Amino acid sequence: MQNLGKKRKPAPGRIALWAATAALAAVTVIWTALDGGAHPMETGPVDAALGADQRGLDLNAATAEDLDELPGIGPALAERIVAWREENGPFAGPEDIQAVSGIGPATAEAIAPYIEWG
Repeated sequence: MQNLGKKRKPAPGRIALWAATAALAAVTVIWTALDGGAHPMETGPVDAALGADQRGLDLNAATAEDLDELPGIGPALAERIVAWREENGPFAGPEDIQAVSGIGPATAEAIAPYIEWG
């Protein structure tokens, strides 16, 4: 209890980690700005989940686990997409996805390159 008011110096390894994290964040921001807003790391897992031979994830056949791989879609939102589809029928086009609670124009735009309507 004697050390409660005293500040400790962070370990040198921790300082190096902070510096590396800050440098990576700066490079990411610059890369994103130069690339017109596209973040190259966002597409990696999605592309891997879709496979090289597919155009996009079929929104009308995808499971919640498949949908969870899309940018901006987590497990709860993926379940809502599946529930909406089961309740209302297939999605006819990109504007229909915004009828799902929690999906607005920004999310719809973010997932548009990765989905299709079967």
